[in-house]
Amino acid sequence: MFRRSVSSCVQQRHALDTVGKATRVRFAPSPTGFLHVGGLRTALFNYLLARKRGGQCILRIEDTDQTRLVPGATDALQSALTWAGIQFDEGPSQGGNFGPYVQSERLEIYQKYAKQLLTDKLAYRDFRPLAQRQPGARAAALMREAYLPPGEDEAQERIARGEQFVIRLKMDPDRTFEFEDAVYGAMSFRPYVVNGTSDDPIIIKSDGWPTYHLASVVDDSEMAISHVLRGEEWLPSMPKHLAIYEALQIKPPQFVHLPLLINADGSKLSKRSGDVRVDDYRVKGIEPEALVNLVALTGYNHQHSEASEGEMLNMEQLIDDFELNRISHSRATLPTDKLPFLNRRHIIQKMQDTQQKSTMLARLRPLYAAEIGPDIEAGISDEALLQVASLGCQRVDTLAQIPASTAYFFQKPRWNSKECRSFRQSIPDQAFDAVLTDAKQFFKDIMTWDSSFLHAQLQDWMKKQVHGRAAVQKSLRTALTGLKAGPPVADIAFALGQSQTIGRLHEALTWDQAQR
Repeated sequence: MFRRSVSSCVQQRHALDTVGKATRVRFAPSPTGFLHVGGLRTALFNYLLARKRGGQCILRIEDTDQTRLVPGATDALQSALTWAGIQFDEGPSQGGNFGPYVQSERLEIYQKYAKQLLTDKLAYRDFRPLAQRQPGARAAALMREAYLPPGEDEAQERIARGEQFVIRLKMDPDRTFEFEDAVYGAMSFRPYVVNGTSDDPIIIKSDGWPTYHLASVVDDSEMAISHVLRGEEWLPSMPKHLAIYEALQIKPPQFVHLPLLINADGSKLSKRSGDVRVDDYRVKGIEPEALVNLVALTGYNHQHSEASEGEMLNMEQLIDDFELNRISHSRATLPTDKLPFLNRRHIIQKMQDTQQKSTMLARLRPLYAAEIGPDIEAGISDEALLQVASLGCQRVDTLAQIPASTAYFFQKPRWNSKECRSFRQSIPDQAFDAVLTDAKQFFKDIMTWDSSFLHAQLQDWMKKQVHGRAAVQKSLRTALTGLKAGPPVADIAFALGQSQTIGRLHEALTWDQAQR
């Protein structure tokens, strides 16, 4: 039923279909809210595919539904994507040769395509009042036999009188659409049929704006998109989209429908089930690399690669590993219980990366200033701060927890705290006194204040203590930190320095004896 004539503008745009065969993908969010983890995964998979194949990743803002726009959502979306490390080659901020990249700025383009479909009699104007356009509960449905669209002359007269109308695409109820999805394989769809006739989807609304169906097809063609990676919720719309492609004589891109992220009970991911917005994790101190790591491993089959779920991978490794045939066709639950581990590992990696020293210092200094006071923080050298933070990051879940867990390096331990008093009570007074007295002499006798040497010497010394290893460890940790857990004692002593280590042991012993 589809005619094969196309306008010159469509022919020119259709030529983009065959340009190069370069991989070009797009992430096309609607600014109706904030970026959630499902959207992040879609954006990420687009980005990974583009980088793996040396192609381009485009950001397109789909704002044709003006009634649902949220003020500030576009900026928030771009901010979250930038935070996550997803860099677009083209988009509203980057520009490019295929813009504009915001649909509200492309209305004339959609009108040209709709006009051609009208000319080719593959679409028609529906002038009926809204209520009459909605048989039953199907707002978009139209039984074609129930409505005879006017001819062009009559239509123009009614338009001149100011009558409103929508433009619908003609759908053949007997048409079967087949395509190969990169995730789900061969698929076959027929249009939604009621009483022997199919839906005729609206492609231009009464306000002149396009629906998603027309706009997405036109934009993907105009922007030479080679692969469309999007959520599985768009699968039921495939007959409409394929019909538009066929009507416009445009070769469809490769479709890659991604299974949804769901709750543990199988329900749709929602705010009520916990953190779903990217900003929720950002505010809680989750590193972008950790969240991206977790999202990338969710619903992705690493059986034939070195990666495995729960393993720490950076963006470069994710790009190198990415293949479309490894995307699972089953819905997946985000394993957020793995996030603390991944976050800690990524913090450690960044603390060890010499290229990120200045960035980590810039993030840590205000955190330390808030914990120990700006005057003390200002007197700490960059080297000392990084050394201490590198020790502290081994046992925290977020960067913000490091200052509180390592404040004792820069100020007197809180021996009078509830935690310290409770920990201290587990050590007999006689053992505590003997261990600290002997420890002062041990540290005085160390001639080479070297980390490896100190570790070895301290281990030998502990073996000789009559009060047992546990009492020795507890006594030293109480005196040096005021906490019951932390880095190895040798690392603490090395970072404090010989003089301060000895002085702190003496002060702790004196203070403790005075409290008895």
